[in-house]
Amino acid sequence: MIDKNRTTNMKLTKYTGLALLAFGVFMACKKDNKTFPDPYAGGRKPLGVQLSTDPPTPGDGAPGTVIRFKATGLVPHKDSISFNFNSEAGEIVSVDSAGIQVKVPATASTGVSSITIGDQIFFGPVFSVKGKLEVDPNFKVVTGSNNRISDVYQYPDGRLLFTGYFSDFDRKGVVKPLNRIVLTSRDGEVDRTLLSGKGADGGLSSIAVLPNGKLVIAGGFSSYDIHQAEMRNITVLNNNGSLDTATVNTFTKQDTLPAFNGGTDGGIDKVFVHNNMITAVGGFNYYLQYVYDKSDYLMERDSLITDSTMVRQLIRFYPDGSLDSSFNYDLARHRSFDGANGPIFDAFMQDDGKLIIVGRFTRYNGQDAPFIARLNTDGSLDAGFGGLGADNGIGSIRYNAVTQKYILAGNFRKFNGQDYNGLVLLNKDGTVDPTFQPLPMGNNDSYFHAQQLNNGLIVVNGYFRNYGPVHRTGLMILNPDGTLATGYNNVGDFEGSLSKVFETKNSSGQTQALLLGSFYRFNEKDAGNIIRLLLKE
Repeated sequence: MIDKNRTTNMKLTKYTGLALLAFGVFMACKKDNKTFPDPYAGGRKPLGVQLSTDPPTPGDGAPGTVIRFKATGLVPHKDSISFNFNSEAGEIVSVDSAGIQVKVPATASTGVSSITIGDQIFFGPVFSVKGKLEVDPNFKVVTGSNNRISDVYQYPDGRLLFTGYFSDFDRKGVVKPLNRIVLTSRDGEVDRTLLSGKGADGGLSSIAVLPNGKLVIAGGFSSYDIHQAEMRNITVLNNNGSLDTATVNTFTKQDTLPAFNGGTDGGIDKVFVHNNMITAVGGFNYYLQYVYDKSDYLMERDSLITDSTMVRQLIRFYPDGSLDSSFNYDLARHRSFDGANGPIFDAFMQDDGKLIIVGRFTRYNGQDAPFIARLNTDGSLDAGFGGLGADNGIGSIRYNAVTQKYILAGNFRKFNGQDYNGLVLLNKDGTVDPTFQPLPMGNNDSYFHAQQLNNGLIVVNGYFRNYGPVHRTGLMILNPDGTLATGYNNVGDFEGSLSKVFETKNSSGQTQALLLGSFYRFNEKDAGNIIRLLLKE
């Protein structure tokens, strides 16, 4: 039986709800009729300016060339226009209803062109500035590597052996692995004759050559080719890239193992060879060596034992991998001396075997060594090199045998008590060359790497957007006195860091600078950690 009262209440509830809904809609409509002030009222009217991204005429040019860009709406603003080539102001020659003519300034570099009127910016096409520096068109590398390239060794026939952290090079690693090591022609074409097999299972940061032509590779790895977990961050290769092996007697049998039996518990950053001895620098604390001829406790099977000795950051090996305990070693305590009291970032070995180290340390074996130290061949401090040193970290040291100068780069603001903003040039004896005077750095600027070329010019890489008043991003070429080299700073912005600048000559005698590192963009184009520049006279 249906309750009539309940039905009536339900209908009333329904009608009441509809009435409330209608009222709400009505009120909303009333509110919509209200007029509010325009939030954009009082804003600036559009200028009616448009800078075309079509290529200008001519499409490129050297400083002093007059270039015509397509643009509209400029005539009413012709007295307030500023035109920039990659942030460097050009001289405006003429303005008309169809475009603008501008003279390329002496400080211009390849990059995006733009017009500024008041605080409004209009972007145009990328403009290529011609000068004395250009990407070498004869270098055959197209895409480069998929990770950092750290070092290069050049064979006597001109071929180049690269090491790094990559697993592919110029997309040739898809067919056959190119793990952390690759051989190319002089001009960068991959050479498949290298017998590296599967390559290394970790990064290769440094390479050096022994007097017999065999190669020392170092980094952060434990396997090479088919030899799995048989090395500790350093090994020796034959000249053809295959692992240098030896037959070793274990407890139960004979086995083919790496001929170099030695290593470290941490990565190696640099490796050097002098008088057939191998010196390594890195972030390690122990020397390690395998003992192969021991059995397990049941005297039934082979047992691999690792012998360890405390050796910090610096080590010298014999060619077979055994430890040289005459280098910075405390025989009484059976461990290395303390060495540097902070990390070592870079090093260079002189022809006489003395080693110069730089980094973020202030003492070496308890003696003052403010961010730089030169070591004798026994690992002791050769006091006085670099004078009073720096006031902050030094990231790199490079030497040019032709100019006989060292160039240091880092975060320091003073060197030997004098103002030197992140860059300083040293004579062979470690004294400062006062003729080199770099401009002040910005507060957030930092120099990663610097290398002087044989012609005296200096390649500088780091984190910076300007050098003095001139726009330079990531890469610049300086004169020996520290000024920007006219004509050699025409290339565009550089994004990344360099690990090495390798200088060669082409058949015409022109200087080539092969840049290696971890960088992805250069001169408004993608870059795969390797590029070769051509420096014209």
